[in-house]
Amino acid sequence: MKAVVRQLTLVAATCAVLAGVSGCNTSPGAAAVVGSDRISTKVLQQAVDRALADPQAQAQLGADRAGFTRTELGRLINNKIIAAAAAAHHITVSAPEIDAQINVFAQQAGGTTQLLQQAAQGGVPKADLRGFIRFYVMGQKLADALVANVPVSQSQLQAAYNAAIDTYDQVHSAHILVKDKKTADTILAQVRRDPTQFAALAAKNSIDTSNKDKGGDLGFAGRGQFVAAFSNAIFAAKPGSFIEVHSKFGWHVVDVIAHRVTTLSQAAPALKANLLKPTRDQLQAKALAAAAKKLGIHVNPRYGHWDAAHLAVVATSPKQDVSSPSPSPSG
Repeated sequence: MKAVVRQLTLVAATCAVLAGVSGCNTSPGAAAVVGSDRISTKVLQQAVDRALADPQAQAQLGADRAGFTRTELGRLINNKIIAAAAAAHHITVSAPEIDAQINVFAQQAGGTTQLLQQAAQGGVPKADLRGFIRFYVMGQKLADALVANVPVSQSQLQAAYNAAIDTYDQVHSAHILVKDKKTADTILAQVRRDPTQFAALAAKNSIDTSNKDKGGDLGFAGRGQFVAAFSNAIFAAKPGSFIEVHSKFGWHVVDVIAHRVTTLSQAAPALKANLLKPTRDQLQAKALAAAAKKLGIHVNPRYGHWDAAHLAVVATSPKQDVSSPSPSPSG
């Protein structure tokens, strides 16, 4: 589940916006100053060292230590911006909320062990993972709060529901495809007498080689995934029944296994979230920009500068890249 790791490692960048200027307004030994908080070179060094302790992280990220150092510094800065924006909107994060999000990511990764492994490979070691997810949850809660009172009309919800109807109205079926009606009639009679024979008959008789060895199972699917003749028949049939359908492909003996429907009211929260995503992103960006502007961000030029176009700490010039986050003599 590499997508989970990418989501974790890029969350700060996707949540952050630039405000303030970079320059030399940092205290001695500081990699950056965000408002009244300083991010020391020691803290940055420790974060980089922890991240690159994983062999695969070292192999993938350590080759450009200077670049990874800038990424880590950007993450530490973005964390402070997110925290400030959340505080301004009275957003807090509880331990159970962090636990819940960890469980979600773990399920997506295939388990907790896999999540820890993939996160470490992406530069987020176990020691930092919980804190990392805390800021992710904080950013998500902030965005949710900003759109909580933005209205979405019933007509908008209905239109979105209709557009994605194949997701919300699905039939689980299996079929045995043959060339002629006589063969289909014979098989239909057999499976009605003994439904347990369906899979064996599919393996023996079906000309649909893509699923004959799986009992002809077509899984759950919406109307749009089949030709009209087949869809109309299975969606009209009662679950648990065996029917015969003629399509341009031939004759189908079909086991209509189940029919599941997610109603509009059940789908409404997800539909609303999807419809509001552009507005959510815009409002979140504005809130983070306001927090960053109020804080003021100053990056030690030894590490680069805070770039609005890339939403990250970037190198000022190749000559100013660093191989490790140690302070220069001038700090």
